[in-house]
Amino acid sequence: MKIVVKIALFCITLIIISCKNQTGYVLEDNTIVACIGDSITYGSKQGYVEYLQKYADKNKSNKITFLNWGKNSETITGLTENDHPGPRPFLFDRIDSLLKQTPKPDVVTFCYGMNCGIYGLPSEELFQRFRNGLTQFLDIMKGHEIDVVLITPPPLALKTAIKHGREMISTGNYGYKNPYENYNDEVIKEFKKIVLEIEHPAILTRIDINTPLIQNIDKAYGKDPIHPNSFGNMVIAETMSKVLLEEE
Repeated sequence: MKIVVKIALFCITLIIISCKNQTGYVLEDNTIVACIGDSITYGSKQGYVEYLQKYADKNKSNKITFLNWGKNSETITGLTENDHPGPRPFLFDRIDSLLKQTPKPDVVTFCYGMNCGIYGLPSEELFQRFRNGLTQFLDIMKGHEIDVVLITPPPLALKTAIKHGREMISTGNYGYKNPYENYNDEVIKEFKKIVLEIEHPAILTRIDINTPLIQNIDKAYGKDPIHPNSFGNMVIAETMSKVLLEEE
């Protein structure tokens, strides 16, 4: 009878471990995590990266350090819209210098997409550029033996912004000041799909922040349709922490 009980407990343990592996990855103690992305990641150093650090600090057993490697306006496609003040920063112009910094990260989170389509029309050429940029990034991380957590791009909350008084410009000269009205549905959603479906040995896990932000979109955004507000950044951090940080 005892043998049967032990076997049953062993099987239950295997099921629990299997489920945990399927739902996410808990970072090990003393892990250094660099969060790389555009202005949504940078968050004026008061965004989701900083909330993640606070969540990690509450749980003394985690001992996780989050580095903010976000940069305003950046893309992985190398594109810039006509009305942007100068060329947009291109991730691959700074990636080598980032990786020479100390401390070296064990894990990098990746969150791009919002700027990568420069707020214009969808095209297969655009989506291929995004795939190529993502693959290039993953290849570089693999070469440096750094694991990658892919984060889906957040939504473009145009309807919410309009509710808060944002005026839309009626012109086809699309850009961050005047996004294509279907940019979220036709561009961001395709970028999200690419992030969730691409395969590469450097990928540790993936986290969908797009869905919970949409579920809380009226609270998570104001007049600015691009950058989540403080509540929105907390939604992002809480979503990521459920996968990355071991609960107390």
